[in-house]
Amino acid sequence: MSIAKEVEKFVERYPAGQIFDYQAVPAYAESSSAVIKAFSRLVAERKLERFSKGKFYVPKKGILGKAKPTDNDLIKSVLYKSGKRKGYITGLALYNQLGLTTQMPSTITIAYAGGKQIRDFGTIRIKTIPTRAPISEKNVLYLQYLDVLKDIKKVSDSDLDTSLMIMKKKLNSLKRTEKKKLIEFAEDYYNPQVWALIGLLLEGVAKKWKQELKSYLNPTTTYKLHLDENKWPDAKDWNIY
Repeated sequence: MSIAKEVEKFVERYPAGQIFDYQAVPAYAESSSAVIKAFSRLVAERKLERFSKGKFYVPKKGILGKAKPTDNDLIKSVLYKSGKRKGYITGLALYNQLGLTTQMPSTITIAYAGGKQIRDFGTIRIKTIPTRAPISEKNVLYLQYLDVLKDIKKVSDSDLDTSLMIMKKKLNSLKRTEKKKLIEFAEDYYNPQVWALIGLLLEGVAKKWKQELKSYLNPTTTYKLHLDENKWPDAKDWNIY
């Protein structure tokens, strides 16, 4: 089968509206120039639409003609590259997703293995912020939970006590091995306030794990979150006030 035919069959099978690049086609590794040429031909034939430089989508056919990618498709185009996870939703959109706030953001923030950028797609704005932590499908949830703890003061439309109660429930729904992984990511990529909050919130973990977390904390540093002492009697053990 020729590369042109292979590209055409790939495009025919690809879900309409989802954005992809040249590298998504297996034949690209064999002959990038032939794949690029085939893409150009399909664009000219209107079987493929150019979304941006090097990115394309199969147009959806609706009542009013060809439809552009949905907001979800646009978000996925940033979250994934050639089928591999490159980013995850964070910020206000994440707080809403986790039930920490009812506010809906006008801009979706995505932590990304790349630079800082704002993209305005007309129906939606996406802001990317760099992250040092390695991103993969397996560790996205850990990083999202840790981002919330890092920026817990920024959660609007809710008080800190309520937000932390919600996060406590979510953290303790993790399996024991997942809790260990969460701690490891916190130690490697997040700040002391996050370590202290994990120590306060996590239950059912090995005592040595918490001792290790506590050993990393500067005993003279305090974390002023103004929590309700009745709800968090152990907060002072973690220098949280």
